[in-house]
Amino acid sequence: MDTGITGVPNCNKKIHMPVFPPSPAAPNTRTEDGPAYPVRAMVKKAPKYQKIKQYILQGIAARNFTAGVPSENQLAEKFSVSRMTARRALDDLEREGSVERIPGKGTFVRRSGHYTQGFFRVRPFRKWAEDLGAVLRTEVIEARVVDPPPDVADLLEYRDQTIRLRILNHLNEIPVRYAVRYLRADQCADILWENLAENSIHDMLINKYGLSLTRISQSMTAVGLPAALADLFGEAPGYPVFYFRRIAYSYDVPVTYVEYFMRGDMAFKDTFTPTLDVSDFRTASS
Repeated sequence: MDTGITGVPNCNKKIHMPVFPPSPAAPNTRTEDGPAYPVRAMVKKAPKYQKIKQYILQGIAARNFTAGVPSENQLAEKFSVSRMTARRALDDLEREGSVERIPGKGTFVRRSGHYTQGFFRVRPFRKWAEDLGAVLRTEVIEARVVDPPPDVADLLEYRDQTIRLRILNHLNEIPVRYAVRYLRADQCADILWENLAENSIHDMLINKYGLSLTRISQSMTAVGLPAALADLFGEAPGYPVFYFRRIAYSYDVPVTYVEYFMRGDMAFKDTFTPTLDVSDFRTASS
């Protein structure tokens, strides 16, 4: 049984997830010279505001902006663009959570928590167990170096070898979540020698490898449990589960891609400070 291939295995109904476009090549495609990856199309020249964003993100990663991010005027002069173009770059970075603007003072690197939050917050799984008053047991099924499937290589923007982890989390000895995770080997190769059953992967990425997780892109779908995973969960194929696909970024660089299957009968509670976009709550004009 190979349950490390991306996508819902043995699922009859194809699930459309626009956040993660499907790869044009099959995950198992191989040639005698190695993996047959799809050929990328020619990419148009990046807009000027994107170049400004990249400059700021690289500066944040290098900790060059401890006293503040350059102003709109400074960026406009440096890149020979209008203030409107510079403002668009800063607006994007603020919306993505990389910077924050303080009226009358300037723009600064955001120094809030390690994890961003969307419909679901990203937390170590032990925190969910603590909230539920449950005993967590983590079973590491696989930890090894592999060539990434083509679609994973596209999502990680990385063609070299990856670390693949297959992990099953139990709460009170009930299998709750199965995860297949891919990590870039150039960023954290020796994670294979860590105690993965006890340590949070996110904690290690942040605190040991210095990879601040600044952005998450994810999708969630309700599906029937694939037959290939039925024995792991101890349930019949078709049992209701949630299927997550998630990419975590350190600024503009993808760090890890993971697919989760989580029991559909689990209930989670959480309290957090939401990040609100005021424009989402404007009333329609009469």
